[in-house]
Amino acid sequence: MSEEDARAFEEYCVANPDFARQVEFEQRLRAGMRQVARGSTAEFVRSNHPMRWNLAAAASILFVMIAGIWIWQKYVPGASPAIMAAVTADAPRSATSMRLALVRGGNTTPVLPSGMVRVEIVGLFDTAHQYSVALDRLDVKRNIDTVATLYGQRPASPVTLEVLVDGDQLESGAYSLRVRKQAPEEEALDFEFLKN
Repeated sequence: MSEEDARAFEEYCVANPDFARQVEFEQRLRAGMRQVARGSTAEFVRSNHPMRWNLAAAASILFVMIAGIWIWQKYVPGASPAIMAAVTADAPRSATSMRLALVRGGNTTPVLPSGMVRVEIVGLFDTAHQYSVALDRLDVKRNIDTVATLYGQRPASPVTLEVLVDGDQLESGAYSLRVRKQAPEEEALDFEFLKN
């Protein structure tokens, strides 16, 4: 590289710190490769020093464990907290609650509070059947994007069905809980609410 080219290259590195870091990384990588090339791997293989083999095995196991944990967290479904959950007998009654009902002439849409909210859906339910509850996000054009679905939900009474919804995991906007009896040809009931 000529002196003029070297000066232009240096000015470019000063003006672009990301490029300069990449150049430094390349230089260090090449220097490390040269250092490894000068050493002899044959000596490592020939020596029957058990400590070296133990260290190599421990490092390999550690690498596999870290890679496994990373893959588990990134790709296994259900690793993230649930947005909607079933209400069980031991669910805390002290949680924030919200009641959803289909009311004729009602013109106010309930607002879901932040945190874990116990949502009581009021309607006429058959306690002998199971219901599915779908949490849907509604856009301006009323298109539906299903966020979560619970199957096999039993009503707490002939007039209430309860679920838990984590308000902290929902973006602002309009939502609907779609309740459908798990029986053929049953019509769904939609209970709308807002998340601010």
